[in-house]
Amino acid sequence: MRFKLYLRPVRDRQKLLFNYQYPLQAWLYAKLAEADADYATFLHGRGYSVPNSRKTFKHFTFSSLHIPKAEPVPKGQTYMQIRSETISLLISFYVDKAAEDFVMGLFKEQQLSIYNRDHRADFVVERVEAVPPPLIETSMVFRTISPLVVARKTNSHDQYLNPAVDADFGRFFAVNLIDKFRSIQPTFEMDADTAARLVKFELLSDPDRIKKRGFLAKETKTEETTKVIGYHNFTFALTAPTDLIEVGYWGGFGKFCAMGCGCVDVATNKTSTP
Repeated sequence: MRFKLYLRPVRDRQKLLFNYQYPLQAWLYAKLAEADADYATFLHGRGYSVPNSRKTFKHFTFSSLHIPKAEPVPKGQTYMQIRSETISLLISFYVDKAAEDFVMGLFKEQQLSIYNRDHRADFVVERVEAVPPPLIETSMVFRTISPLVVARKTNSHDQYLNPAVDADFGRFFAVNLIDKFRSIQPTFEMDADTAARLVKFELLSDPDRIKKRGFLAKETKTEETTKVIGYHNFTFALTAPTDLIEVGYWGGFGKFCAMGCGCVDVATNKTSTP
């Protein structure tokens, strides 16, 4: 299920941090905890685990904030000044649609603050809308609405891949999607070579349009903060079984989805651009 939140800034020209993913994630967890503390603790602390692996997934994601109007950003600044009367955010969960009304109620008329020691932006949730589900097919075209993070491990460190440059991007995109599916279907088995043949990723956008975005991420209190690199502002075609595509569409594609990465929308056709 998906929701679109319309947020009203409480003051004009508020200074919004560029690195807002972590405080936004913390706010979402807090809203979930108010309704179901056990579920929120499960997501934040462990999540859905892949059999015989240390990998875990949260199966929810959120888009980048859609800000129609902001002041020009001077070079080197860590914030933007918001001029819009309303900004919006899309939240997506891979959960039973029967919980839709319940989850929508968590966010209505709530307040959201994104801040650090230097800057603060406060918002009120004016409206929450359910987003109708698309028809999931075996071949679809998506556009990114938040950074998409795909990585390969090298000496225990993530090497972040660029969809326009790295030939392995599609392969690791596929393996990640299979692992996500295995976390909810533990009996499903598939090796990396078969995954790469089953899940086909095709970049459609001009490489020059793709934008790189780095941000700080910390999944739990016990983990160190790490710099993550994702890519956005592109469309891609995906061919895979519908069960796998559903997992990625609702819960996010790639890594760090619970930090607001891998959120996509359905594009109208193969020539669509963000």
